[in-house]
Amino acid sequence: MSGWSGERGAVVAGAASGLMNSAAGVGGPAVSLYAVNSGWTAREFVPNAQLYGVVVNAFSLAAKGVPQLNPPAWGLVTVALAGGAVAGRLLTTRVPEPRARTVVLGLALAGGVSTLVKGVSGL
Repeated sequence: MSGWSGERGAVVAGAASGLMNSAAGVGGPAVSLYAVNSGWTAREFVPNAQLYGVVVNAFSLAAKGVPQLNPPAWGLVTVALAGGAVAGRLLTTRVPEPRARTVVLGLALAGGVSTLVKGVSGL
């Protein structure tokens, strides 16, 4: 086990993720890296990430308030969340562990890079 797993790694990953989530809305990369570094399987990662996401986003909502979206945007968000949950449920038995890990890290990387590009382009 490396120095970034266990309690110390959890605190660092949680702080980094919370800061990144509040500042830019992208807290997943830090938690994903912690999970990989700690050797979590997809079965361990998914429920922990879901609970963590609920807690972190509740704090973000408390700090920043509910987003001001129009009804069609809220509908799209609802459909996307439901579609993602259904797709995840269907794919969970069909996607091998190494592929799932690659997809999770790829999505985390894509989210981080897109946020970085958005931030740099706004300078």
